[in-house]
Amino acid sequence: MPKGSRDIPEIISALNRRHHEHSLTQNQYHVAKKRLLDDVRDADIIFLTPTVIGSAIMILEVSPVRTMDALYVACALEWGAELFVSSDKQQLQAAKRAGMKTK
Repeated sequence: MPKGSRDIPEIISALNRRHHEHSLTQNQYHVAKKRLLDDVRDADIIFLTPTVIGSAIMILEVSPVRTMDALYVACALEWGAELFVSSDKQQLQAAKRAGMKTK
């Protein structure tokens, strides 16, 4: 699960709120919830370990990125990702500076 296990309940909560506000029908809510859960079923959770936090701090000290961007790069490093892909130029530059292959 991206960024940790707390994100899934947050997303479900937002979908549920939309349902209660009548922005989503009951069926739309269930379809969106099922798709989300299907998407994250095989995802890995990278916890904010001391190593990840330390890497994120180093990334923040050498790259002009936001905190969450630094954490994404740090988690990718911890996970041993072979390639870091992003549409965010600053995030890509931070990943390059951290020694990652980027696209």
